[in-house]
Amino acid sequence: MRSRFTRPSYSATHPAVRDWRLVFLLLVLVSCLTSGIPQAQAADSTAVRALPQLQNDAAANPRKTFRVVIQRVKGNRNADAAVSPVRGAKVRDMANDAFVANVPGAAIKAMSRNPAIKFITYDAPMRKMGMVDPANVDTVYPGTVNAPELWSSLTGAGIGVAVLDTGISSAPDWQDAAGDSRIAYQINFNSNATSTTDGSGHGTHVAGIIAGNSWNRSTSGLTGKYIGIAPEAKLINVKVSDDQGMSYASDVVDAIEWVIANRTTHNIRVMNLSLVSSVAESYKTSILDAAVEKAWFSGILVTVAAGNFGPDTVKYPPANDPFVITVGASDPLGTTLRSDDGMAPWSSYGITQDGFSKPEVVAPGRSMVSVLSSSTCTIAMQFPTWVTDTDYLRMSGTSMASPVVAGSAALAFQAHPEWTNDQVKWLLLNTSTLLGDATPLPGQGAGEIDAAALAHYSSTPELANQGLTVSDQLVGPNGTTTYTSTSTASWSTASWSTASWSTASWSTASWSTASWSTVSWSMDMTEPVVH
Repeated sequence: MRSRFTRPSYSATHPAVRDWRLVFLLLVLVSCLTSGIPQAQAADSTAVRALPQLQNDAAANPRKTFRVVIQRVKGNRNADAAVSPVRGAKVRDMANDAFVANVPGAAIKAMSRNPAIKFITYDAPMRKMGMVDPANVDTVYPGTVNAPELWSSLTGAGIGVAVLDTGISSAPDWQDAAGDSRIAYQINFNSNATSTTDGSGHGTHVAGIIAGNSWNRSTSGLTGKYIGIAPEAKLINVKVSDDQGMSYASDVVDAIEWVIANRTTHNIRVMNLSLVSSVAESYKTSILDAAVEKAWFSGILVTVAAGNFGPDTVKYPPANDPFVITVGASDPLGTTLRSDDGMAPWSSYGITQDGFSKPEVVAPGRSMVSVLSSSTCTIAMQFPTWVTDTDYLRMSGTSMASPVVAGSAALAFQAHPEWTNDQVKWLLLNTSTLLGDATPLPGQGAGEIDAAALAHYSSTPELANQGLTVSDQLVGPNGTTTYTSTSTASWSTASWSTASWSTASWSTASWSTASWSTVSWSMDMTEPVVH
């Protein structure tokens, strides 16, 4: 008797054998027919499913962040979940079962093997003459604050940004699509300078962060490589410092008065001051603080560098004024990802002598590449190793962080010209993101700004600066004032000529509090920290 565990013996002609052979052949045929179909429910975990050019580009630039389109396998949301673990960031969903993401080059090949991902390719921009190409940008700070997301429609065009600095030298980066300069006006307020040209290098670098645009560079490899936050904004070159970066408070006050008087002519909505006084003083008595407040009440959004002195060092005008936007420096760590950003250890923060917490926000300020004034400017001569691609310069400091906010504000004002500076300040405070995991890092105020969130805000913004007391220097002769913080202040009762300046310190405002030779290069910095 045959055991129930004995395998039955079938001949090749047995019906069961014929049926299994038929099933096997059908399975092989289906496998062959579907092996090349990308929409299979479970993709091969060993195949690389990315555009070959993207694979090569990513392999050659593993630290570069690529904006890509990722297609899902039949709605499998595991594809979306694969972005964050590789330190990428999802940008937005698309209608055709795909999404846009920013992904490090080093992660693209491995990501493309994910069974939930059908294919990865470039999110290539549609290009027209005179526009920038975000895919070519070789600086991380625009991407860190999400400015490239806006460039298809918002570039700061028509918005005037006054740069009170060491001047702005001519460069192709200031040209518009027609080849004309976007420097709308130039004026000098420093008695030691004979022109508005930047012999220092500081002002040109700051201007490039705001509105640089290398799309008009003809040099091979530079076209579209270095782009500022608002690459079509107008620049107003207001020179207040000499070639060594030195000026007096009176120079700056006079310059601010000019900006106020000419704000309508040049549509000046933003003014950037990457400088601090060398003397700590209450905002109630400082002439610098009074001047920036007057500009603020005239409807100009004022961005000011916090300083580079670390904790408990925000007692210097105009960074200590409660009305303006004081900007500290974050460290983007060489990537456009916001999730890995930290604070620059030298960024100033703390409580002012009048009890206000500063800075309000932070922006990228470490290892910033921008336009070089000339090969013979002061900074290039003293720090030649920081010159990049011949015509650009890499520096760090809150001087570099403040213009990031200035450029972002220009984008917001282009999107919403009806907004006031108090509304944009409120938005900056309410759309920024705190840095740090469980515990927010100190010294960042409301956090790191987001230009896209700022410009895309869809409701009516509220007003910042409510209930603040204006500078004593702005109180009229009769001791009264009608100044408010709603950008509709009446200045009819203020008499600058009769205001008492005797209590104000006319000491110097400087970029580094002394000469460049005294700048500290500690803290493992790879480029000069500029105050």
